[in-house]
Amino acid sequence: MSTQNEAHGDENTRRELTERELELALEEIVECVLEYGQWPRKGRAQFDLYDYLMEERDPSYAWETYLCAISDNSEALANRIRRERASVEAILLTHLKDSGMVQDLANERASEDE
Repeated sequence: MSTQNEAHGDENTRRELTERELELALEEIVECVLEYGQWPRKGRAQFDLYDYLMEERDPSYAWETYLCAISDNSEALANRIRRERASVEAILLTHLKDSGMVQDLANERASEDE
């Protein structure tokens, strides 16, 4: 006796993801990590920004930002925040590009579009 999947034969076959689908998934994950400090936003983290930065980044960056925060120079703090965010975003884009999280999200979004 054959099941419905066997009758059609292609329900479990996924098409290859496009570069654009992977890019969009990567951007969504990086934005979430920068905004909420983890991926996914809720539930058990598959990626934790704090842990990653503690392992991969020189802690002096945090101290420099802290010193800007307690000074009276709000412009220096704003500039520091922009630079740090851009730097961490670039690091995350490189680090997460070929991750399973990106593949999984891209597959999920592609399935939603079908």
